[in-house]
Amino acid sequence: MTTGSSRRDEVGDRLSNWSKSGDRLDRYSPNRTEALYPLGDIVRRAFWREVIDEYLERADPRRDGRSAIITAGPPGSGKSTAVRARVVNIGEYRVIDADEIKDALVVKAVADGIYGDLLSQVLPDGYGLAPRELASLVHNESVEIANLIRRISVDRKENIVVEGTLAWDGQGPRIFRDLADAGYVEVEVFGVDVDAPTAYEGALARWWEGRLAWIDGADQLGGRFTPRVAIDNCYDSSGQSNCTAHALEFINQAQSGEIPTVEVTILGRDAAGALTVIRQQHYKQ
Repeated sequence: MTTGSSRRDEVGDRLSNWSKSGDRLDRYSPNRTEALYPLGDIVRRAFWREVIDEYLERADPRRDGRSAIITAGPPGSGKSTAVRARVVNIGEYRVIDADEIKDALVVKAVADGIYGDLLSQVLPDGYGLAPRELASLVHNESVEIANLIRRISVDRKENIVVEGTLAWDGQGPRIFRDLADAGYVEVEVFGVDVDAPTAYEGALARWWEGRLAWIDGADQLGGRFTPRVAIDNCYDSSGQSNCTAHALEFINQAQSGEIPTVEVTILGRDAAGALTVIRQQHYKQ
């Protein structure tokens, strides 16, 4: 009899294989939404507007604080949980999370029937793909929409939380530039520094819990699967986190004096698995 852990690994391995370059769940495959919906389609752009408007209506953040919080760390590291635990006034911020936007895109794609063939394929646990397991195919659109929401929020001078990994070169400086140009006065960066095996396990556990809930009928969308390569891209060849390195670069950016207060906090897990501060840097005029 197959154990729950080995079933999880079998299904995860299948999804990882399908997420490889050129395969059916690759974010750049012909199955991605921006390839399936006509480029510049008026109806699709109207749908984007609906998604943006609905997202903006979810929260009423402060517009006089000009404060931004930025997350950094690989998928599965616990960034979102860490921020919510450490920012007591999180309700005064608009949280901008491309993963939440993915849900709206996935629901639309399923309703339009463009992934009927994928959803009918059976995985090693005897069940088909859960809707959120299509998330990689809407990834590129979700990032574009999240960037549009961020620009709107920054133009409004809203307090914002930018959820992301900061895995890519140049990402942090672009965000810093946007915030400085808009007159923001405070930026806090929270990075979660964990090794790749810890991130793998965190991402797998989160996804599998959602998949089991979907199988049981308790969640209509299931878990969002993170391909192993998406985590591998967060580390350099020596196994050090690119996300942490890019988070710490905010202090270098801060030396320009364009944003009066910048604080970077790097969290790591102790022997018991609890997140603790392992490094902290400040810039204050």
